Amino acid sequence: MRQTTGTRRTTGTRLLFVLLLGGMPTSAAIASVAPAQVASRDTVDAEASASEGELSSNGSAAETTPEEIAVRWEPESPTDGTALAVTIETPAGSGETRVRAELNGRPVRMGQVGGDWFGLVALPADQAGPMELVVSHSRNGEPEVTTRWTVQVRPRTYSETQLSVAPRFTSPPAEVMERIERERELVRSTLREVTPEWLIDGNFVRPRNTRITSPFGQKRVFNGELKSRHWGVDLAGDVGTPVRVAGRGRIAIARNLYYAGNAIYVDHGLGVFSGYYHLSQIDVSEGDLVERGQVIGRVGATGRVTGPHLHWSFFAGGERLDAGSVLDLRVPEAEKAEPEAGEAEREAAEVGER
Repeated sequence: MRQTTGTRRTTGTRLLFVLLLGGMPTSAAIASVAPAQVASRDTVDAEASASEGELSSNGSAAETTPEEIAVRWEPESPTDGTALAVTIETPAGSGETRVRAELNGRPVRMGQVGGDWFGLVALPADQAGPMELVVSHSRNGEPEVTTRWTVQVRPRTYSETQLSVAPRFTSPPAEVMERIERERELVRSTLREVTPEWLIDGNFVRPRNTRITSPFGQKRVFNGELKSRHWGVDLAGDVGTPVRVAGRGRIAIARNLYYAGNAIYVDHGLGVFSGYYHLSQIDVSEGDLVERGQVIGRVGATGRVTGPHLHWSFFAGGERLDAGSVLDLRVPEAEKAEPEAGEAEREAAEVGER
């Protein structure tokens, strides 16, 4: 079995999911297999190694009609905290398809966007080494086929920074501890929620096209004491400059929080959220549906900060990940509904009247 790098075009249904380990894809690995659909077996296992490029399958060809599937992931050898994109392509006319996936035993939530299946899973930082990617699929009620690969994840180095902030943010007074814990539980419970479908529509975008002032995973030493890791990406900005939402979604939280200041959390569906902190102004309300690139707030310096900036975060399944890693992912666009008969003519007439 031959494995190559690059992009492969095929016809038919494409099953696409992205396993978020965090960062930016730079290369691709492709492997293909013709799994047997065996009526007398529940599962056919095929194993592949990204480093060796081998993929094998077993089953009785005499009892089945083999159908080739192609699996692509990028980058070929990611670092921890980076994004791993995986595409599974199946032949045309496959009929009803069911698919499920796991990475190191953790489920990948799958949903359809624009005819594709798409999913995100976050792996915590500081976890590297071989990871097993398992994909199972079946078509038209046939026995499930399972394929397995090993993805090698390289370790990543994180920086450290010294910060000075008001003492009330490093050692909060007793009277605000109840508020802090209440807000933490609000955020935790929100990030555990799973909207049963994707709300996203196309690639994610950067909320501000400015330089990164603090990267993901940085160790934060406040007033000489290690207090936390920086689980977001800080983007430069002056107070009052616009902040745009990274992708289509629904506003889950839009309020002032003790540490994050004026903050917004956006639900993108299937347990994936983005966060925007320290805003001077919030321009949306909880429950609003927002479109990719829409202005949702303004840069500020509220909460625990050393100066005005945007803190941008990303979560999947309640786990933090490098927000910048989603920018190079090829996210499918939602299918647009065909206009009803006569609707196009009515729209053209309205334009003419204007």
